[in-house]
Amino acid sequence: MSKFISLIFLILFTTKISCAQYNENFGSTDECYGKTFSIAAWVLTDTTNSIAPLDLSQVLVAIDSLNQKFKGICVNFRLCSFDTLPNHRQDTIEKGLHDEEIAALYRKKNMINLYFATEIVNPQPGANPAGYAPMGSTTIPSDDNQRDAIFLKKSAFTPSVLLHEIGHYFGLYHTFETVANGEELPDGSNCATAGDLVCDTQADPNGENNGDCNLDPQIKDPTTNLMFEPPVCNIMSYYDNQFCNYHFSRGQLDRMLSIMKTGRSYLW
Repeated sequence: MSKFISLIFLILFTTKISCAQYNENFGSTDECYGKTFSIAAWVLTDTTNSIAPLDLSQVLVAIDSLNQKFKGICVNFRLCSFDTLPNHRQDTIEKGLHDEEIAALYRKKNMINLYFATEIVNPQPGANPAGYAPMGSTTIPSDDNQRDAIFLKKSAFTPSVLLHEIGHYFGLYHTFETVANGEELPDGSNCATAGDLVCDTQADPNGENNGDCNLDPQIKDPTTNLMFEPPVCNIMSYYDNQFCNYHFSRGQLDRMLSIMKTGRSYLW
């Protein structure tokens, strides 16, 4: 009997240790942060607000989705202001050109600022973004106008788009990231230093998925000869995940929590 009890204790202890060590650089989602972040919304329109209008209720629904996805670490978001700005000249944002001007004119410091425009133009070939956000890190960024500016296309705005951009803002890469950190192997052996730097989001070839939320067609890694099993339902992927329960992984929540407490610690 004593050996059986000892075995149970050993299993529980080993499980506890492994959970604590997992992704140890980014803490643990067992922690309840108890933080509420403030959001200011700015809706850029033409003078009649007739082109791709966006109303308060759409933003509130998206923020409610944020609160649902972040409740596991006791983080909330609240909308503090909602302003409509009738200025046709600024209703189209070209990344790297108009965004600085808009953020300089309309900004609330130490808050997350959302800017909604009819069109977002990215000069990079083939880019057609629904939005973009500054990438968070564990270092506090310089206090420039765009450090808390998230730009969103009104006609493409959904709760999942806001979740995705907030993920970037708090330091998450795409699950299929290869440029910044190199390519993650399907066996996960380099997950801490490659891909999205999160070890519970599997390597992602950024393919296509079917209605059952599976990679379709299947893709094999030519280096390891292993099949990819990407996180199709992950918020930071580019899959059509409207049919599944899209989510952040525990490792992603860990990473964001660390950056909330460091690089974004100035936020109200």
